[in-house]
Amino acid sequence: MSEVQIDAEAFHRRARRLLDSIKSGKTAAGETFDSLLVIQGRSDEKNPYTKTIATQVHSYYVVMWLLGYEFPNTLMLATKAKLYVVASPKKAKILEAIQSTSDGVSLEILVYGKEADKNKDMFNGLISTLQSSGRTIGTISNDTTGGKFVDEWLAAFAPSKASFSEADFGPTLSRVLATKEESEIKYEKTASSLCSAVMRDYFIEEMASTFDQEKSITNEKMADRVAAVLTNDKLAKRLFSKVPMLDMAEWSAQPLVMSGGQYDLSPDAESSTAQLHAGTVVCTLSMRYFMYNATISRTFMIDPSPEQDKNYSFLLELQKQVLGWMKPGESMDSLYAKAANHVKEKRPDLVGNFVADCGSVTGIEMSDGIHTIAPGSTGTLKASMVVALRVGLQNMTNAKATDNLAKTYAYQLIDTVVVKDDSTPDVLTSCSKEPNDVSFFFNDDEPAPSGKKDAERKAKPEVTREENGSAARPATRKSAILPSKFRSEERDDESSTRKQREHQKELLNRLNAEGRRRFAGEEGDDGEEMRVVKKFESYKRETALPREARSCKILVDENADTLILPIYGMAVPFHISTLKNISKNDEGEYVYLRLNLVSPGQGVGKKDGLPVDDPGNTFLRSLTFRSTDVGRMNEIYQSITALKRDQVKRETEKAQMADIVQQDRLTVTAGLRPTRLPDVFMRPVAEGKRFPSALEIHSNGLRYMAAGRGASSAVDILFNNIRHLFFQPCENELLVLIHVHLRNPIMLGKKKIQDIQFYREASDASFDETGNRRRRIRYGDEDEIEAEQEERRRRRQLNKEFKEFAGKIAEASRHEVEVDTPFRELAFNGVPARSNVLLQPTVDCLVHLSDTPFFITTVADVELVHLERVQFGLKNFDTVFVFKDFKRAPVHVNTVPMTQLDNVKGWLNSVNLPFTEGPVNLNWTQIMKTINKDPAGFYEDGGWAFLALDSDAEGDDSEEEESEFSVSEDEFEESESESSGGSDFGTESDDSEGGDDDEESGEDWDELEAKAVAYDEKRTHPAESPPDRSSAKRARKR
Repeated sequence: MSEVQIDAEAFHRRARRLLDSIKSGKTAAGETFDSLLVIQGRSDEKNPYTKTIATQVHSYYVVMWLLGYEFPNTLMLATKAKLYVVASPKKAKILEAIQSTSDGVSLEILVYGKEADKNKDMFNGLISTLQSSGRTIGTISNDTTGGKFVDEWLAAFAPSKASFSEADFGPTLSRVLATKEESEIKYEKTASSLCSAVMRDYFIEEMASTFDQEKSITNEKMADRVAAVLTNDKLAKRLFSKVPMLDMAEWSAQPLVMSGGQYDLSPDAESSTAQLHAGTVVCTLSMRYFMYNATISRTFMIDPSPEQDKNYSFLLELQKQVLGWMKPGESMDSLYAKAANHVKEKRPDLVGNFVADCGSVTGIEMSDGIHTIAPGSTGTLKASMVVALRVGLQNMTNAKATDNLAKTYAYQLIDTVVVKDDSTPDVLTSCSKEPNDVSFFFNDDEPAPSGKKDAERKAKPEVTREENGSAARPATRKSAILPSKFRSEERDDESSTRKQREHQKELLNRLNAEGRRRFAGEEGDDGEEMRVVKKFESYKRETALPREARSCKILVDENADTLILPIYGMAVPFHISTLKNISKNDEGEYVYLRLNLVSPGQGVGKKDGLPVDDPGNTFLRSLTFRSTDVGRMNEIYQSITALKRDQVKRETEKAQMADIVQQDRLTVTAGLRPTRLPDVFMRPVAEGKRFPSALEIHSNGLRYMAAGRGASSAVDILFNNIRHLFFQPCENELLVLIHVHLRNPIMLGKKKIQDIQFYREASDASFDETGNRRRRIRYGDEDEIEAEQEERRRRRQLNKEFKEFAGKIAEASRHEVEVDTPFRELAFNGVPARSNVLLQPTVDCLVHLSDTPFFITTVADVELVHLERVQFGLKNFDTVFVFKDFKRAPVHVNTVPMTQLDNVKGWLNSVNLPFTEGPVNLNWTQIMKTINKDPAGFYEDGGWAFLALDSDAEGDDSEEEESEFSVSEDEFEESESESSGGSDFGTESDDSEGGDDDEESGEDWDELEAKAVAYDEKRTHPAESPPDRSSAKRARKR
């Protein structure tokens, strides 16, 4: 207890709120309270925080809220003006440190010792204080604390108890505890991050692995595994590496796992002993940090039906609606009524399945019984309230389910949120609940087209079934030759390849089905931007023409971007945008100027599809002027050329700036020095020579002071504009870096950029390996070893510094931005731009960050990956990433080594990206143009299945090659008869006579090859007669 330090400022602030609540609180009969009596008995070491305590107001809360620690055997008496605390001598000594505060509440500390008589006199003095304060005492009616200390107080209070009126102070105390301070919200955020990490990084992986490997485990055992995370040092270090004082984290309630048709969405539900079933799984986790609770619940669907997908999507949409309605001043009764009415309006068939409440306020109390979002609730939402928001549907029936355990199912979503003053609540728990992220597909059985059933039945080998119904290996083997020494190795390879092929088939089918839904009823647009008729206005009225136009000369009006040309004695203005090009020719004494104008129908070219406002219009294509004034014509030519050049430059800059979005202002951290990462360089360089500077973390973004010669400019990056944040350590690299990939480009000087990198070189350039004194005196390798050790230490320090700073960026953004790190063990080489680089996968992307130009492709944006030039004999293949946005050009990564083909396929399969392969390069420009013309028709005709034909053909070819070696009996007998029909041997004279003929008339290999080529050409082009190349060969030979 000697190390306990109580926050005096927080204690007096909260004690003042408690005393004020005594003045303003009302009993159930409408009377005012005169005092509040809170007594905390002995500590329950076995179960100090039961579910009953967590869901009801308890004296335990008051002590924890005021002092921040558990103080057993403590009594608190609060009047309207003073606070009395009775505690043991050690606790009293701790409390004395917060007693002498000038602007705090009046605090009197009484010592409870071992002498019973002195304790009785002290208790009698407190009773006298109660009598002088008034007869109405506020107590906590559900309090069940006990122990020797409590018994002594009850014995002393019993004679006077009849003269007092005890009333339940629980509702008033709930209103006090409901509104959180900033420090309390900080604990809530940490508790929420703990729940989210367990759900996101442990339970989902454990559940998916269990179903994938067909393991058998009960719901209760799965819940026990999750609960053991906190006691497993290895897991805790992986999941909670950024949480300080992890020993203050505990489970508020045992983790809850429900599946197999047994779903109880009430607060006191428990995991059943039934087997974990691969249908609908509901998991609820509640944890607390420094006694502040947070809850998260997610529903996971395995092989869901379309109806189940529809119901889940509606529940997700309902939660977003409820979040939008949660504003300060909204009564909890009306909030539930809005949610229930929304269900009634949108999905009347689910009214009976909607849960009875939508959560409650949480904090030190796991669930506040007063502030519950339910019918008849008297609570009202206020700013800084932390709510465990719940939406759920229960007792739903899946009529199409063939498994009895999957016929009944339920959905539940719980997130911990903070009510804000003027915006939607902040969601503290972070685990994706989108349908694509909570749906798992393990059932690979899909109905084949009726016309192909018999063929597929013949092609597929017979598959035996184990007792548990799972698919076993094929019953018969196609060949007696084993590809490996051990049958176990062959079985593993075949199994992994088969699983990958089946998974890819499932992904491709799902992709085509999703494409049909996405583009149903939509029309294409030729894959090009819609062109509109541009109208240019040089002058609004005729009087705006310059005076020089009256002279009927060629004029260049730079202010109006207009050419004024004389036509039939009239000055006709032409906007510079209507000019296509200009040419000048000298012929004799004349100089000719030819002006070609933009008009539709000018032959093949990009302007051929120029839109026409009125097809009946007549267009002027070109104008030619001649003059003998060479100087004047040269001047006009130069002026028009310069004006056109400037106009093209402006249009180009305008097109480049089209996707620039105006950022919000950076909110600079006031009062405190911002967190800084000093001495880092930025790429790309703003302007001039590069100088190191500091990267700072502010309230809503980052700021880098780009230093230069005599001046510095700030580069601001807002959190809401960061799409990806990467940290790449300096292991096997020259740089340690933090890379920011933006959602929308920003301007850096005059350049538009979407990637900004902050780095520091791992090697120390200032270290002189040859000129230091130790190098001259000492001989041997000791100094080199020491230098290597120093470099390794420096690299570790750099990695630690940058990684911690990246983590602080994620925390400052409230985890809107998450740190992603490349996996070097999954990397492969390729050429995305000009040079061969190392491409490294991350959780969400495929990146190259070590050098410019940077390469970043987001996995979520990719529709399909096609592997080109995959054929025997080639050393490299190409990779094409086709994006979901068909307007976006596919990205090519060329010259990937063929030795890394399996690694690339394995990574693509692991991130659920469908891939196909083919032997040749495709014209993707024409393919995407065709798809954009009619995307709905493209998917109706099979979608991407045309690419999969090449992949399937490889497997078919291998089977055909095996079948070519089978020879029928008739063919075998025929070959025998042919071989026996003639003599295999001749006489010596025959051999000698034939030798001279071979020397004169025999053909060498070149001639035979030429004949073979000629024969092939003749078969390919029968109408043409190939030249006789063999005759030329023989002529040269002679």
